[in-house]
Amino acid sequence: MAFPVTFLFLSLVSLPLLAAAALGCDRSGRSAGPAPAPPSVAPAPARKQAAQAADGGATPAAAAGDAAAAAGAAPLRADAPFVELAVEGFPSAVVSVPIGATARRPVLIASHGNYDRPEWQCQVWRDIAGDGVFVLCPRGVARPDSPSASDVRFTYESNARLEQEIDAGLAALRARFPEHVDPGAVLYTGFSLGAIMGSAIAARRAALFPRLVLVEGGHDKWTPATAKAFADGGGQRVLFVCAQAGCGGAAAAAAARLEKAGVQTRVARSKEAGHRYDGPVAEETRRALDWLIDGDARW
Repeated sequence: MAFPVTFLFLSLVSLPLLAAAALGCDRSGRSAGPAPAPPSVAPAPARKQAAQAADGGATPAAAAGDAAAAAGAAPLRADAPFVELAVEGFPSAVVSVPIGATARRPVLIASHGNYDRPEWQCQVWRDIAGDGVFVLCPRGVARPDSPSASDVRFTYESNARLEQEIDAGLAALRARFPEHVDPGAVLYTGFSLGAIMGSAIAARRAALFPRLVLVEGGHDKWTPATAKAFADGGGQRVLFVCAQAGCGGAAAAAAARLEKAGVQTRVARSKEAGHRYDGPVAEETRRALDWLIDGDARW
C-alpha cells in the first residue's frame, strides 16, 4: 500500500520522539530515555551519479545486475515516495523508493533505535542519501509501553532476529521491484540500538554489508576479533557519527581497532546535540557520506 507523504510529514512534526539510549546492550528490553525530536523534511541533495574506479570494484552480482538493466527498465512508479512493504514472517517495512528510476539502484538499510519508528528513519535517510536509491527501514516489534495505540514505538528483539528481518525485507523488495533493485552489496546504517545490532550482523555478513554508517552506537562490538572478521569477510569502510562527547571517544577507539584490521574508518562529530540522528547529526552524516560511498559506481 502507498505510504502518503503528507501523512508522514504531519506525523513527523506532530508526534514527540522519545528514543532510548540503548548503547550498552544487544537486547532492548530496558525502559526508554530521551532522544531526537521528529525529523524535519528538507529537499534531498543530488547524489553523484558518475562512475568512479572502485576500490575493489563492484561485486560480480552488482555488475551482472547493471548489465541486465543496461537496456533500461520502465520508469519505477509509486503513488508516493514512501511505500509500505509486506515482509513475510515480519511486520511491514517502510521503503523510500527512487520514483522514475530506469536502472537498478542500490539499497540502503536504515535500522532505527529503541522506542523509535521506521518512518522517521526513512524520512531522514531519504534526505541524506537522496531520492535515487532504495531506503529499506525494518520495523521490528512494537513496544508494550508505547505512548498510545495511535503512537506505537518499536524495537528489535536481537541482532539475529533483525538479520532475519533484513533478509526477508530484501527478498520482498526485490520481488516487488525486480527490474530496479540492485542485487549487490547493501549499505547498512543504524542509529543507537540499530547501530549496536548492525555491528554484530556486519561482522559475520561483511560481503553483504561492506560499508556501514553507525550513528550514536555500535562501538563496543568492535573487538579485535570482530574487526578482523569484518575485514577478512570483505568489510571496506565504517563511518561513525556522534553527537555526544562520550560517543566520540568510544568511536575513536573502535575506529583504531578497525583500522588495525585493515578497514578504512572515519569519525564524524556534529556539534553537541544529544542522543539523536536528525538535525545537525543528519547534516554531519550527509557531509561524510561521499567518503563512505567513494569508489562504488552504483551511487
